[in-house]
Amino acid sequence: MKRPQWIRFAAFVMVLAVLLGYVVYHRGEPKSVSAPTGSAPAVSAQGSTAAQGVQALENYFVNYRAQRDRVMSQEIATLQNLLKEPGLSSQAKAEATKTLVRDTQEMKQEMEVERLLSARGFPLAAATITQSSAVVVVGAAQLTESQIAQIADAVMTVTHLQPENIVIMPKASG
Repeated sequence: MKRPQWIRFAAFVMVLAVLLGYVVYHRGEPKSVSAPTGSAPAVSAQGSTAAQGVQALENYFVNYRAQRDRVMSQEIATLQNLLKEPGLSSQAKAEATKTLVRDTQEMKQEMEVERLLSARGFPLAAATITQSSAVVVVGAAQLTESQIAQIADAVMTVTHLQPENIVIMPKASG
């Protein structure tokens, strides 16, 4: 594995570890429902729990994207600083430029996949794309074969990856 690919893979693993830690930490928090006071209508504990589950799922995707974008921005900033180094060989500059262009293209593809999935009825989705693979997490308890085919089609349309290089994972609330 080439050094830029290794750095990207390490960043991806770090993002997944942070997200897993976030999910584990927040699953352990007690879910308390306080009884309403006054004459306001009562909300059932089940309805409140469902709303909390949806909110937690939305937070998961917001945090997933934010962490992914933060790591990618740091990598791009590092590459840009590297390109400014006066003593850097032309071969190293060419490699850094190539990596920078590839990273930017992958970020664009991630956004395009997420927009396309939202338009196709999957508003809670996050994609991580590399040259050779894509991982898509979709907010759903489970996915039908038809939904999986729709998601894979969206990813293939944007990335031109083969189906065997696409991983689709449902992410349920709670």
